[in-house]
Amino acid sequence: MLIEERLSKIKKIIQENKSISIESLVLKLNVSKDTVRRDLIRLEQMNVIKRTHGGAIINNRDALIFDYSQRSEIQNPVKEKIAIKAAELIKDNSSIIFDSSTTVEAVIPYLNDKNILAITNSLNNANRLAKNSKCDVKVLPGNLHKEQLFLYGSETIQKIEKYHVDYVLLGVFAISEKGLFIHTEEEGLVKRQMVLQGATVIAVADHTKINTTGFFKVCDLSWINYLVTDEQPDEDFVQSLKDNNVELILTNT
Repeated sequence: MLIEERLSKIKKIIQENKSISIESLVLKLNVSKDTVRRDLIRLEQMNVIKRTHGGAIINNRDALIFDYSQRSEIQNPVKEKIAIKAAELIKDNSSIIFDSSTTVEAVIPYLNDKNILAITNSLNNANRLAKNSKCDVKVLPGNLHKEQLFLYGSETIQKIEKYHVDYVLLGVFAISEKGLFIHTEEEGLVKRQMVLQGATVIAVADHTKINTTGFFKVCDLSWINYLVTDEQPDEDFVQSLKDNNVELILTNT
């Protein structure tokens, strides 16, 4: 098992159980105690977990991981408000990359009055986009994540590189003054390439994702143009957005 895979697995185990002992991780991963200790040190350095005597607990600043069905049900009214604001930023006759997040999926119905060329790595988003008669849909190739129904891998990234689009709609797993983060490298690399191909990057996130972190860094704040969220962040984070030329858009304004 590669170190990235092992760290991701440890993180998932701790998030599911809130805490765990070194002995339990040794049994679950079939590795030595020294390997587990080194991995826990790495995760603590990334602010993912906090080490305890004989084990580790989840770091409260770390964003929680949910599967697709859970994410799609969380804070639906909030997602709808964010989606409406994000859709208002997009002009007619535009090309757009849609990532695989459920908040990005919520934007799609509010684009039905616009002619768009849509590119996505999400089967769920492709299905929604197909219902818009004014939308041409391109689905990216790659390896299929069978639970969350998104495509990833080198083939996905190579195809994204071929496009230069007007907008990228980017769902946020975790964001802070240090940048945007996600819990897996495989999805993070796809998101990073998407960001690079967009003239305007619109990040969408509810307030619970702000001032949290994740396993893999997608990009710096300066790589995005807008952050659409539902509540006013703290002053330090707002200043970080200003310093990086990111326009903050709130749903209650």
